[in-house]
Amino acid sequence: MSEKEIIKGCINKDRKAQKAFVETYSTFMFSICMRYMKAKELAKDALQEALVHTISNLHKYEDQGKFKAWLGTVTTKKCLDQLRKQKRHKYSDIGDYIEPGRDEDITVKMEKDSVVDFMNKLPDNYRISLNMFLVEGYSHKEIGEHLDISESSSRSLVSRGRKLIKDAFQQERLRAESRMQPRIIPRNQLRIIRS
Repeated sequence: MSEKEIIKGCINKDRKAQKAFVETYSTFMFSICMRYMKAKELAKDALQEALVHTISNLHKYEDQGKFKAWLGTVTTKKCLDQLRKQKRHKYSDIGDYIEPGRDEDITVKMEKDSVVDFMNKLPDNYRISLNMFLVEGYSHKEIGEHLDISESSSRSLVSRGRKLIKDAFQQERLRAESRMQPRIIPRNQLRIIRS
C-alpha cells in the first residue's frame, strides 16, 4: 500500500490499512521512543500510545510537508506526555550558559550503540533536550514550550548536555590511548628465564 492509501484507509477504519500502518511506521516510531525513554519497556508503552493516538487522529494530518516529519512530531509529543505522567523528570530554570558552536570538533568517534548507551545514562532533562534539539531539530523556543521551561533554560540544558558528551568522548579517548601505551617494566622486576 502507498502512504496515501494507508492514510486514507486508516481514516476509514480499514483493518488492512491499520495493519499496514503499523508494519510500515512502527520501527521509525520506536526509534524515536527509544531516544526519549530509558527502558525498552517504557519505549514500547510509548510506542503503543503513539500508534493508537496517531491512527485515531490521522484525519488531522493536513498533507502539508512530509508525513514522516508529522509522525515524528506526534510520537515525540506522546513520549513527552508519557514522561510527564510518570513524573520521571523535573525541569527547573537554569541560568544562562554559553552554548558551544555547532561545528565544535569531537575528536573521538564512538559506535552508534555506545552513543545511544551514553545518552541513556544522561539525566532525563539533558537527554530529552538534546534529542529534541540535535535529533528532532526543535528550536530552543519550541523545546521551552513543550517542556514548560524558558528558552534560556533549553539553551543551558543543550549546552551542558553537549559538554557532558564531549567530556565522555575525551575520557574514552584517554582510556583508549592508555591501553595502547607500552607497559614499561622496571629493571629490578625483570627476570631472565633460562632454558
